Amino acid sequence: MRRFEIPGTGVVTSEICIGTDYYGKTVPGKDAFRLLDMFVDAGGITVDTAHVYSDYLPGEKHSSEKTIGKWLKERGLRDRLTISTKGGFPDLSDRTVSRLGREEIRSDLTGSLRCLGVDYVDIYWLHRDDETKRIEELIDTLEGFKREGLVRCWGLSNYSPARMREALGVSEKRGIQKAPAQIKWGYALTAKDAQYDDTLQEMSDEYFAFLRETGTAVFAYSAQAKGFFSKLGFEDDGTPAMAPGKCRDRYFCEENIRLYKRLKAEADDLKMRPAALALRKMLDSPFPVALIAGSRTEEQMRQTLDAVI
Repeated sequence: MRRFEIPGTGVVTSEICIGTDYYGKTVPGKDAFRLLDMFVDAGGITVDTAHVYSDYLPGEKHSSEKTIGKWLKERGLRDRLTISTKGGFPDLSDRTVSRLGREEIRSDLTGSLRCLGVDYVDIYWLHRDDETKRIEELIDTLEGFKREGLVRCWGLSNYSPARMREALGVSEKRGIQKAPAQIKWGYALTAKDAQYDDTLQEMSDEYFAFLRETGTAVFAYSAQAKGFFSKLGFEDDGTPAMAPGKCRDRYFCEENIRLYKRLKAEADDLKMRPAALALRKMLDSPFPVALIAGSRTEEQMRQTLDAVI
């Protein structure tokens, strides 16, 4: 699996990152350990989580980070991996309530370090934006964590192209690292009528142009589009079909069905699975790309790894 340095940070990532939402909840600990082992055995080094992951489900808080922490301790792999986590998520009871104050971010970060059982994280992301906050203020906080040795580099998750450009200007003026972006991006497009979280930033023509112009690294979550290119099927009469669920709700539309057919024809010629070819096409973009792939089963992990090994 290929690796690259996030420009200007000194931090190296694998081109596939393992996404770990639901770890410790709907992905039990023993299953999570197997998936993490498969990922590392295939050459992956970047484990992506967040302090809030799985907190929207009943049960123990911060279960994703805690599960990863137990695995890191048991396997003794900390120094070989790039650990990526996120903080500053809005109040879960009311997502209009921002939590991007300096002390709130620090509380999330120290909580993440404790759950992960580590002294520092390699990449620390602000999970959501609050455009009433000056970007300089947020960068001051993140740079402070770097000086304390708590993070090796920082990034911005779900920040608009305009806010990313503003952050880049601050970085260039101060001579400090520039922020990688973490956004929602899959080869399948979100259906126009899908009900979705409007605090997310999704790949667009404007975002693509910004990334290409500036060489900013992008970490793409929902890269597999909930498995659309594996789950789409056809009835005997050729009618497209998909089981009910999030994948159907978000991606089952005429545009993506046409896209699948084109991709399937190309994948057949290359003797690849359509899902693997979709990831490969994203990785071949004109800027640095890391794909965050969240697998729930070993078979899903194998399909993801088909794109890169």
